[in-house]
Amino acid sequence: MADRIAAIETLCLELPYKKPVHFHSVTEDAGKYVLLRIFTKDGAEGIAECISRMPQTGDTPATIIKAIETHFSPALLGGDPLGRAGLIQRCGGVLDAACRAALGLVDVALLDLEGKLRGMPAWKVLGGTVTPPPVPVTWIVHGNTVAEQVAEAEKAIYETGFSALKLKTWKRSLEDVDMVRAVRAAVGDDCIIWVDANGSYLEDEARAILSQLEKYGVSFIEDPCAPSDLDSMAALARDLPIPVLGDEITGNFEDAEKLVQGHGVGGVSVKLRRTGIIESLKIIDMAEKSGVPVTIGTDSESRIGALARIHLRAACSHLAPWPTETHFFHKLARDVFDGEFIFEKGAIKVPDGPGIGASIDLKKLEEFRI
Repeated sequence: MADRIAAIETLCLELPYKKPVHFHSVTEDAGKYVLLRIFTKDGAEGIAECISRMPQTGDTPATIIKAIETHFSPALLGGDPLGRAGLIQRCGGVLDAACRAALGLVDVALLDLEGKLRGMPAWKVLGGTVTPPPVPVTWIVHGNTVAEQVAEAEKAIYETGFSALKLKTWKRSLEDVDMVRAVRAAVGDDCIIWVDANGSYLEDEARAILSQLEKYGVSFIEDPCAPSDLDSMAALARDLPIPVLGDEITGNFEDAEKLVQGHGVGGVSVKLRRTGIIESLKIIDMAEKSGVPVTIGTDSESRIGALARIHLRAACSHLAPWPTETHFFHKLARDVFDGEFIFEKGAIKVPDGPGIGASIDLKKLEEFRI
């Protein structure tokens, strides 16, 4: 008899950071993560993880876990572990943030499980045909003051080996311009730099201030204004001398399609906690047919989540030239990952073993579960 999904386990973990991290809406010294484990009758296991940061994500670990247990487990149990697309379809429509994050976890865990059952790396399960080179990744600077951001950027480039930076332009003033100028002077002209305003600016402010970043070689401006203000996003995409990238608005395929086809953005970002694997691939295909590049964004993932994103990037070798945003594993003091994880010269080696190439250290799991 064919193998079947027999058990689903969800856990909440608290993973410590090396030092406090400043986000747009909160400062944290540890992150709360949901870990999903899907088991088959014959003992195979697929895993996935995501962070929950209520001010940003609109969910909590409890609401994500409840969504899995209430909405998705009944659709998965007894199902064919090799029928990922059908299982995701059986999970039905998704409305709120917790359900969307939960479905993203299910999608990634099923991909990992399928790869293990087929004896194939996840990038090959996703249709990749050429053994991929290491995937370059971007460091996101989370400092607060200009001096802190310059120091963090210098360490990322000169000590850790990154070659690309994303800077947070939250100040809504010329202080953002001063910060970008200072970082560019510190890291030189060869480093790729883009900025993320996290929707902080009003349209007129963005037009007056963020336009000044062109002289510092900024590749694009992410979410210059509130993602819900599509008219302002379209106007800024038209008027700013730097391409505009839409991130927070791309919560599903329909939102991404609206942004790409009706608002003239210069790029979109996909994130696995929002659109999982299957829907992310659909967005990538739609955007590329429209001539709009796509980046793979970060969700503050540990090494487990990082490898899922690396496999997606490796399967889509034609994606935008900008490095994948996966970097947060470097800001974690510890995690529950077990396996081979090679980061050298600003890039992550794509595992060639079955699945995403991640296992769980069970001793660490007991240490960090809450």
